[in-house]
Amino acid sequence: MFLFLVAQKDGFAKKIEFLGIFQMKKILLLAGLIPMALYATVSSAATTVSSFDAAYTADYQWYDKSAVGGTASVENLTGQGGNLENNAPLGSGAAKLTTGPTENHDKGEVGINGNFGTVRDFLNGGILSYSYYKSSVNNGSPEAAASIKFDIEDPNAVNGGPATFVFEPYWNIVTGVSTPVPMDTWTDIVIDGTSGIFWHTGIYGEDHMHGDPGKTLADWVDFFSGEDFLSADIIGISMGVGTWNKGQTAYFDDVRFSSGDKALEYDFEVSVVPLPAALPLYGAGLAVLGFIGWRRKTRTASEA
Repeated sequence: MFLFLVAQKDGFAKKIEFLGIFQMKKILLLAGLIPMALYATVSSAATTVSSFDAAYTADYQWYDKSAVGGTASVENLTGQGGNLENNAPLGSGAAKLTTGPTENHDKGEVGINGNFGTVRDFLNGGILSYSYYKSSVNNGSPEAAASIKFDIEDPNAVNGGPATFVFEPYWNIVTGVSTPVPMDTWTDIVIDGTSGIFWHTGIYGEDHMHGDPGKTLADWVDFFSGEDFLSADIIGISMGVGTWNKGQTAYFDDVRFSSGDKALEYDFEVSVVPLPAALPLYGAGLAVLGFIGWRRKTRTASEA
């Protein structure tokens, strides 16, 4: 396209042989920069995650926490068709979690560790959000879908954890009522301190709730009024499906967390091998040389 515009503006077909080497370099440079500039426009503010580490390696680095026969991967949705591909939240990829058909202890789960502030910070305007897709293929439970979890610890309290606070979509369609989740469509979830109920795995002497309906974080603050739950630290965020949910295929993408001075967003995409930096320049140069050869051949034929 750039060469065409030059030809229209400067009579390129007539003048190309008279261009000095400096002018030719400018044409080649600009022709190489254009595809690179177009490539740059597709970049996003989100951090791209293309794979999961086998175990924890560093804070804010996603790693696999799956158990038994559960799996976690990043998948390219191109060619999948339907809502899964055509309505994907970001890009052309998503994270995929599965459990096997027979084992109740399967768990597909990934997570990140770090300093995500305190419960008080999150209640003061914090937001947690993600998008999930539940596949009807080999569906073992109509309620199970990708859940999101906080790991919370109160290091100054006896029995202060860490404990996992689990948001499950099926408890939040009709709050506190177990409800089958939508299948074969992307669903957006937005949680703040007073919306979205969580059950926990045991903290401050309270027993593991084993998936029973829970409370919002604000309501848990009231429930733990004898403790300083507001000052408890959020030390991890996870996405998972299972246990006791056999035969699940769950996808998620566009995980966002904002609280205090933290603002994180994650886009799950299969890694793309980058083009060599000089490749557009080489291609443009070959195109120019080919055009020069064609013009010379055409002119020679017309003069014969």
